[in-house]
Amino acid sequence: MNFSKGDIVIIPVPFTDNKGYKLRPAVVISNEAVHKTGDVMIVQITSKFKQDDHLSILIIDSDVTESLPVKSYIRVHKIFVLEQRLIKGKVSSLKIAKYQELVKMINHIIE
Repeated sequence: MNFSKGDIVIIPVPFTDNKGYKLRPAVVISNEAVHKTGDVMIVQITSKFKQDDHLSILIIDSDVTESLPVKSYIRVHKIFVLEQRLIKGKVSSLKIAKYQELVKMINHIIE
């Protein structure tokens, strides 16, 4: 399966006891150079909003190609690498403006 920057994918997130996992959404932020290694860089998406959270970006229906089932937030500082084979599928994609907002915020927190 091929993935592109901005794709919203479903990934397994293990329970803390490692006896199972939940499927959760994440945004792909890596490019083809990373994908050729078999890995993908992703940013966590959650439905939980924390008061005074300046590290999350709200996703609304007009930000994506396919609506997400619940109100969701991109957790900008929750970036990690995952083997592509672990991705369960693609459910949507961020539109260009929202992806650019995400990249701008990532750049802001790593400067």
